[in-house]
Amino acid sequence: MRGRGSGPGVLSKYFYKVLRRLFFNAHLRGLQNLRGDEPVILVANHAGAFGPVSVITSMPTPTYPWVAHEVTDLAMVAPRIQAEFCEQELRLKPPFSALLARVIGRICVAVMKDIGAIPVYQKSKDIRTTVMQSLALLQQGKSILVFAEDSTRRINDVLCEFCTGFIHLAKLYYETTRKAVEFLPVAVNRKAHRIRVGAPIRFDAATPFGREKMRIKQELERSVYALYRELETAST
Repeated sequence: MRGRGSGPGVLSKYFYKVLRRLFFNAHLRGLQNLRGDEPVILVANHAGAFGPVSVITSMPTPTYPWVAHEVTDLAMVAPRIQAEFCEQELRLKPPFSALLARVIGRICVAVMKDIGAIPVYQKSKDIRTTVMQSLALLQQGKSILVFAEDSTRRINDVLCEFCTGFIHLAKLYYETTRKAVEFLPVAVNRKAHRIRVGAPIRFDAATPFGREKMRIKQELERSVYALYRELETAST
């Protein structure tokens, strides 16, 4: 797999450039919160396909996104893209949705490898692979990008409840480096075509982990929601 230390490869650079121009162009705010010498874990709302592509293409420095493992696997990618992108977002019908999904799927898998995307194996023992790969990147000073929403648990008209598995990275990172990683909330407002990075939330290793995990989850949810509303107001 190609690393991201020297930036994205030619394939991802031009593929994302085209996608961004056609569908996912967004203005990024809050760049001052990205400055620093230490790696961070960026946590964003999903906003359909708009969130991942717009955030990845907007970040000034390479970040390694968590992605559903299906989009990194040629044998599994087409059905997911057909259902979630071609039919749900583009409103296409079979058989055209299936044909387009196969084309996009092949490109998608190549791009995911090119940008060093981290496959996420939800509800599987293979999730350990996700965590250990992410921990290794943090230890190398590289930042992680997580789209944390659980689509089955809606909080309000903007957000679904955040999953918490990624927060375990902070505990493992502290145990191996004795450094407290920061989480950066990222709000994606699709209607406004804007993204905003919020103030960091630092992991506190002195607090019992169960309590700290809930604090970080709740602060991230509140911050992303507030940032989303700010972007909504700014667009009017």
